[in-house]
Amino acid sequence: MTKQIPLEEGYMVIPDDPDQACRLLGSYSKAADKTFFPIRKRCPITEQSVETVELSNEGELYSWSFVLMPKMGSQQQDASGGFGVGQIDLPEGVRIQSVIDGKQEDFKIGMKMRLAPNPMATDDDGTQYCGFKFIAIEEA
Repeated sequence: MTKQIPLEEGYMVIPDDPDQACRLLGSYSKAADKTFFPIRKRCPITEQSVETVELSNEGELYSWSFVLMPKMGSQQQDASGGFGVGQIDLPEGVRIQSVIDGKQEDFKIGMKMRLAPNPMATDDDGTQYCGFKFIAIEEA
């Protein structure tokens, strides 16, 4: 099994168990009763302290676009000719901007999306350093 770790600490948690969902990390302000992403040191509304929380790993596609250029860190255009980016609304009231997997014709406003690790680099020992992306949830 390939070990996956976050590309940068403080943005997400990737469990060792592949059956467990990865989670983005955010901040919750009790004083404002609001959640923020990424993690904040203080509430941007009240300037009070915040607590670090794990955010839901599923949300709804609010908006999207398709970028017709190679992905960041790559010189090669992928086979689809580009990649999707979207804004995903999480139940906590947070809107996440992210790469989204799929072809241009796959995306629909309001579709259900799930967080997934997005491998960006691999060490010689096979460890993958991951950012995040969202993928469509198959509807029954």
